[in-house]
Amino acid sequence: MKKYLLAGFLFCAICFCQNVLAQENKANFYRSSENPFYWKNKKPYEGYWQQDVYYAIKANVDDKSDIVDGHEELTYWNNSPDELNFVYFHLYSNAQAKGSYLADLYKNNGVNVKFGKYEQQGLGTNISKISLNGVELKTELDNTVLKVYLPQPLKSNQSITFDINFKTYFDNGTIRNRMKMFNAFGYKHYDLVHWYPRISVYDHKFGWDTEQHMDHEFYGDFGSYDVELTFANNYIMEATGNLLNKDEVLPQSVRDKLDIKNFSKKPWGEKPSEIIKADGTTKTWKYHADNVHDFAATADPTYRIGELQWNGIKCIALVQEPHAIGWQNAAEYTTKIIKVYSEDFGMYIYPKMVVADAQDGMEYPMLTLDGGFDPGYRDLLAHEVGHNWFFGMIGTNETYRAALDEGFTQFIESWAYEKLEGKFMVRNKPVSNYVAKYVQPEYVRYGEVYNGYMNDAIKGSETTLNTHSDEFNGALRHGGGYSQVYFKTATMLYNLQYVLGDSLFKEAMQHYVAQWKLCHPYMEDFSNSIINFTHVDLNWFFDEWFETSKTIDYKVESFKNGDLPGEYLIKFKRKGRMQILPCITSFSKPNFLAKTGSVCNGLRSLNVCRKPS
Repeated sequence: MKKYLLAGFLFCAICFCQNVLAQENKANFYRSSENPFYWKNKKPYEGYWQQDVYYAIKANVDDKSDIVDGHEELTYWNNSPDELNFVYFHLYSNAQAKGSYLADLYKNNGVNVKFGKYEQQGLGTNISKISLNGVELKTELDNTVLKVYLPQPLKSNQSITFDINFKTYFDNGTIRNRMKMFNAFGYKHYDLVHWYPRISVYDHKFGWDTEQHMDHEFYGDFGSYDVELTFANNYIMEATGNLLNKDEVLPQSVRDKLDIKNFSKKPWGEKPSEIIKADGTTKTWKYHADNVHDFAATADPTYRIGELQWNGIKCIALVQEPHAIGWQNAAEYTTKIIKVYSEDFGMYIYPKMVVADAQDGMEYPMLTLDGGFDPGYRDLLAHEVGHNWFFGMIGTNETYRAALDEGFTQFIESWAYEKLEGKFMVRNKPVSNYVAKYVQPEYVRYGEVYNGYMNDAIKGSETTLNTHSDEFNGALRHGGGYSQVYFKTATMLYNLQYVLGDSLFKEAMQHYVAQWKLCHPYMEDFSNSIINFTHVDLNWFFDEWFETSKTIDYKVESFKNGDLPGEYLIKFKRKGRMQILPCITSFSKPNFLAKTGSVCNGLRSLNVCRKPS
């Protein structure tokens, strides 16, 4: 009997230890030697460092009050060589509240701002308690940035765990808020984004990131997340990371009823059916994510689900039932997008990708919020999914330089769209026969990249890319030249492809992605990565694209027959200040026009391109 008791005790002890180890591994896999993407296992250069985080968050989302009531435990590792006497947190939702810096920016741009009921009270994200080892900490709040004083310095290679109680308020004022709540055919739709106290980045370039949120971009440290979100029982949701309790919150019998295929013939906009009836109870959805720098979720009782896989990656489409007829190919199209990016720029490292019908166009790790319907949403899906390369897997400081993500994503969006659809944009046939008769097809590259760049360049607008994301002439959103972080950057990358040639360019971009995956590069890190890999002096190239507002402007000075049949000699003269074309080149006209249809894309000689006249 004692033997059996001892055996039973040992069995329980082993199980307990395994469970503890499992929990430890769950929290610390990101930082382990088994994680091939952890920065210490693949430093972009010797001496590089960055901070690590582990968030454990439990929150309730009340669909009556529209309040998120949460508790957060944040473990923070100081990998820097410095002692830290204080830390900073971003409270992004404060940006929309009355009295915010962003509200003042709207006012100074002549916009009449209306605040929601919580925003009117100055409520965005409110921290009721933040403590360390049971001791409440002194704080100073400056709108979207909270300074937290530590009781003793956090030394290099040490960690601490913050205990935080907070509330975040959904609202519907007129200042743009990515944390959306809207009416979805009689139900409430929630996008739970930028919703929790998020520690600021302390990095090798600037130290603490203390930039106020002004409705542009974001910046966060990589790590792991365990998040439990409680919603009313009738909500369907998806989020960053793996769903740990799927059988509990989304049993197969319910999942089958929610399948998008069941609604393939439902008329657009028709009232949704009620598959899960609200009964006053709640469900808690549990997610775990590794190798990410943010966590976001979306929830809606009318969501219906499509799912396919590519290379083991789940591609999930969430669509409001009345829109299901226009989203039947969303999951499939997402697999195609991920395949292109993985093969051409670097393998996608996350277990899933969600595209969600959410009246938006916004990106988060493993989750995108989108709008529209097929085929018009194809470029939007390509863009938002593409963010998971230069926003998700490469954590650039977008708050400082948005071009490193938005512009790179604009480029690969165009790249993928051309690969999947050809040279022309795919659009619905115009309803008007007259319009259909005279409308001209739109080149992908012009519609997605060149036109946006040239519209400003022709007008002489300032288009210097190495500009702070919030400093484009004090304008809102994409105004004041900010749109050039998309279009000029994408044009620059096409120009770089032209200078290096197709194969070297693609290899160099793959090198950059691999070198800086799960790290924090700046503009000089990108240019150095490309130069060091190609062994080509490209400083002249990056200087004029990043640091100046010079524009490309060449004219054909002469055109004559060459020595070979079908060969022509063209002499170009540079009128603009940007150097890019060689002074003389030759081509075979039929082959040249058939391959490219344009001069810039047809010239591939690196030697002559490097020293233009």
